[in-house]
Amino acid sequence: MNTGKNICSKVEIRISCKDLPKFDTFSKSDPKVFIFIEKKNYTGNDVTSLWEKIDSTEVVKNNENPVFTKSFFIDYYFEMIQNLRFVVFDMDSDSEEWAKNDYIGYVEKTLGDLISGSNKDVYTCDLLTSIPSGIKVNNSKARKVVKTPKLFVTIHEVNASPYDMFFDISGSNLDKMDTFGKSDPFIVISRIEDNGSKVKVFETSVIKNTLNPVWKNLEIAETVFNGGDPDKTLIFDVYDWDKNSENDLIGSFKTTSRMLFDQKRYEIINEKKKEKKGSKYTNSGVITFDKVERTKKFTFMDFPMGGTEMAVSFAIDFTASNGEQTSPESLHYNKPDYDPNNFYTLNEYQKAISSIGFVLEPYDSNRYMEIYGYGAKFFNRPKVEFDCALTGDQNQPSVYSVAGILNTYHNVLQTVDLYGPTNFSPIIRRITNEAKENLPPPYQDQPLSKYHILTIITDGIISDMEKTKEAIIDACDAPLSIIIVGVGKEDFSKMNELDGDDKVLKYQNKASTRDIVQFVPLSKYIADPSLLAAETLKEIPNQLLEFATKYKYKPRFL
Repeated sequence: MNTGKNICSKVEIRISCKDLPKFDTFSKSDPKVFIFIEKKNYTGNDVTSLWEKIDSTEVVKNNENPVFTKSFFIDYYFEMIQNLRFVVFDMDSDSEEWAKNDYIGYVEKTLGDLISGSNKDVYTCDLLTSIPSGIKVNNSKARKVVKTPKLFVTIHEVNASPYDMFFDISGSNLDKMDTFGKSDPFIVISRIEDNGSKVKVFETSVIKNTLNPVWKNLEIAETVFNGGDPDKTLIFDVYDWDKNSENDLIGSFKTTSRMLFDQKRYEIINEKKKEKKGSKYTNSGVITFDKVERTKKFTFMDFPMGGTEMAVSFAIDFTASNGEQTSPESLHYNKPDYDPNNFYTLNEYQKAISSIGFVLEPYDSNRYMEIYGYGAKFFNRPKVEFDCALTGDQNQPSVYSVAGILNTYHNVLQTVDLYGPTNFSPIIRRITNEAKENLPPPYQDQPLSKYHILTIITDGIISDMEKTKEAIIDACDAPLSIIIVGVGKEDFSKMNELDGDDKVLKYQNKASTRDIVQFVPLSKYIADPSLLAAETLKEIPNQLLEFATKYKYKPRFL
């Protein structure tokens, strides 16, 4: 289900260095690090980069191996390429003007690189002594350095509380509140803030017509439950639900989250009844906590940082409706000024591949990605294929990096016989089977070594829609997300049937158990590759977390 919100994590970055050069005559260097993030502007066919300063460390005096105290907080978005630049100077003056200080070196990395490439939360890299684009410095001293200096980035996710509270609660002998029945109890949990205000944090389901209700597997984020304070007062109000009038209070009790681990049984007290009955009043029932657990909840970042790799596959539409590849009108046409490094010289398939691929590439440690074609005759073979490995080897469909994907696609265009129809189900079933291969049994807190992302790029409406629906439903219990990118000017309105944002996908008597498909029309975002990547990938973190939570998988090394 799409909540309408992108998952954003806040990360804390700390910096240290080793073996910085000694530029001062009578002392070591006085280093300081400046941190920048890249902002790109798209005007027509022109792309300009602006490096915006985030902040800077303090100066550490006379130290070649500084550990900076100051930390930095950055919002991390999985679906975006967030380029960071770290520039190190030996500060010779109180001024931050670079011309008045000695340039030591710099590092440029994406936030995705820092997260996926960290070892025990630390990313290590060499400082480059060349001059980064967009700044004017003198690197004559830096180029003479013999020993390569190092920069270390320590990265942590910031979370008020990484824990969830889990409860099994039962009630016994609750007061009978209904004239012609028993009671329909439910519980409202509130916390009392420091200013005395009462904040509702949770409400259970209603259990109909019973004086002995049971609530199983209640889950509340600890931050919500107690605001991060285990001694904060909590009020449990037990009500009798009424359909046509106000709910009746059965009674209440107070506790704290700390007390819940020691005291499991609480009497429900109705103060009005107690006052009315006096010494004859005992209680209005008893609530017992049969289970109280405090469990660390995994965030999306826990998975790539904990060793779960993103296995990326591309499937490309080679049906005849794309137009003959030698024609300038074809969606597969290679422009005369084709440059894989220039987004605006790419055709629509190449744009989709590069925009998505460059974001996902850092999350696979070996950077190999699979590439398939469908809806054509490949490598002079007589039959139309729908899950053809474009490497020519069905057992080895992977190539290295986005550049390898683009190069393989370019080579296949020279010999492929465009055909049809547009069938998705074969490639979906192939990748589903691959995703399930070697997957540990669910519900056993087993590690998730890989999460698969299949990107299908197409120019038209699916020919096997019903079989595709069935294949997607059957893939819901696999560690898989499917991205469908529509290229060209076709009416893709029927594609929204597959994207389960608004309703559950159904086929005959089957229904999807989670939303694993995101459909995006390329034309809507074609002018801005970063926006295209953000739109196509924004649901991946939610989908991975939903799969891991539903089937009880954890990060590989946690």
